[in-house]
Amino acid sequence: MIMVYLLRDEPFGPLSQEERAIMKSTMKSRIAMGAMLMLSLSLAACGPKKASLSASMTEFKYEPASWTVPAGAEVTLTLTNDGSVEHEWLLLDAGVTITPPFDEEAVKESILVDQDVDAGATATVVFTAPSVPGEYEVVCGVAGHIEGGMTGKLIVQ
Repeated sequence: MIMVYLLRDEPFGPLSQEERAIMKSTMKSRIAMGAMLMLSLSLAACGPKKASLSASMTEFKYEPASWTVPAGAEVTLTLTNDGSVEHEWLLLDAGVTITPPFDEEAVKESILVDQDVDAGATATVVFTAPSVPGEYEVVCGVAGHIEGGMTGKLIVQ
């Protein structure tokens, strides 16, 4: 029926008031449905972001040594200690850089995530990624491990 209205030409005469009202109502309904669809898609895109990460820990490295996550995402991190000694995964606040020897008390206020993993064990930690994009240092705070090169970075986009 709508097609007839759109294809109607002068030989058939002008649209009646009733036909115009139907067309107007149909157009309003379509615009409203389109707007609702756009709003739904926009809200779905704004939903909570999630990221799943994993790392293997050995003497003296993380594999991989860097991870990328969306800003503010809920992050599930699974750590597997394939080494023969305990390891840590410490995420430090933006701008904090560690120089050996590691002093946990000196940076205590700057630790965002702290997860210990015993040798041969696996641990999972859930945390919220920083909301500010940038590179965040990850270190193993066990004595001597930073000196051995056990560092990494979390890249927040």
